[in-house]
Amino acid sequence: MEAENRLQVGIDVGKNKVDLALLAPNGKMLIKHRSFSNSSVGYGQVRELLLQVMQAQGFEGLDLAAEATSYYWLPLFWEIHQDPILAAYHPRQLLLNAAWVKWFKKSLSPDHKSDRSDPYYIGDHMRSLPDKHWWQFDPRWWSLRLQTRLHFHLSQSLSREKSYYQLVLFLNHSAYAQVQPFSDTFGVLSQNLLNHPERLAEVNESSSPDLAARLNEWSGYRLPNPFKTAEQLKQALAQSFSVPEDLQGPLQGMLQRMSLVVSTLQEQIKTLDAEITALVRHSYPEVAHLLSVPGLGLITASGIAAEIGDLHRFETQPKWDNRRNIYRPRSLREVEDAVAKYAGLWWPQNASGQFQAEDRHLSKRGDAYLRYYLVQAADHMRRGIPSYAHFYQLKFEQATKHQHKRALVLTARKALGLIVGLLHRHENYRPEEAST
Repeated sequence: MEAENRLQVGIDVGKNKVDLALLAPNGKMLIKHRSFSNSSVGYGQVRELLLQVMQAQGFEGLDLAAEATSYYWLPLFWEIHQDPILAAYHPRQLLLNAAWVKWFKKSLSPDHKSDRSDPYYIGDHMRSLPDKHWWQFDPRWWSLRLQTRLHFHLSQSLSREKSYYQLVLFLNHSAYAQVQPFSDTFGVLSQNLLNHPERLAEVNESSSPDLAARLNEWSGYRLPNPFKTAEQLKQALAQSFSVPEDLQGPLQGMLQRMSLVVSTLQEQIKTLDAEITALVRHSYPEVAHLLSVPGLGLITASGIAAEIGDLHRFETQPKWDNRRNIYRPRSLREVEDAVAKYAGLWWPQNASGQFQAEDRHLSKRGDAYLRYYLVQAADHMRRGIPSYAHFYQLKFEQATKHQHKRALVLTARKALGLIVGLLHRHENYRPEEAST
């Protein structure tokens, strides 16, 4: 299908509406702006307009571009992908980073920022891109991707709610977290006591031996040192600030409600873990390859595999060879670099003339989910693989500030090479000493 005979469509997608601009392949404006509801009814109207313009102008193909604004673009892309009527025009869809469109707009004459003008710049940017990475719909990967992204969201929510719970706990029992009578504040026995103030009231009234026996009974006789726990619990309550009587009820209510929120999130994450495990058990060999890496758990491996998807999409894009002045297939190292850029896990160079910036900042423009799971993988791998532990320690010692974060991100970039290699060769991890 010749690109010069394809209708160019820029789409600005919002929660409630979709704004369109239609351009000819040479950039000539056909329709500057039309607005439709972001619904199945609105999509029917969009399709009718596209068919009308393509038939009237004699276009043989259809190219559409939209900004990646949360998930609001996804149902529209699904509909276009599976539309049997538009299929005759071989629609191609492009997903653009909103920052790319913003930079492209700055290269042109100043204009307003509005829903009426944005679709034109989206469509014109797509039209002028030399190398386009067309969006492909793969339900196999999307089914896993939605699950692992939900896991990310719930994990972040759990971390946030635990932090808030600790704040409320400080108001109610200020020394509890300092003394730490239990290794886990959110453990069963700890929560049992904190959610039942009448039991905490018995603590100060009981002797240490009696309290130790009672705590051991409440724990199902699982405490390693009941007497020490009893002493620390009495110390935590004795060293806490006294709470005004009028605030005791509200603070206790806050503590119990936050405890319920935390436990609910933990239950949902546990259920989601089981669903992801069942999903990847037989249908995702890529996850099995990553699971062979020491330290990687199923959720981390699934998250990485789901975000990368089919590695073939990074391999097929040709690479311009500056020395030979031709396009050529990408090498494995160049595929790795492409995935790193996709994850925002690279450090762009900042140079002009004889100026060379000493500080190169992490891009962070890309797939935040993939970047998160890669950093999680690096944290596990440095504990399970000696060479990664050595690399992490080396980078940790080189850093003058933010040592752990810097060393961990650099370790994640190193780990990406191993991960891409395993996915490319469709093989399990082999220790370095076993492969020599």
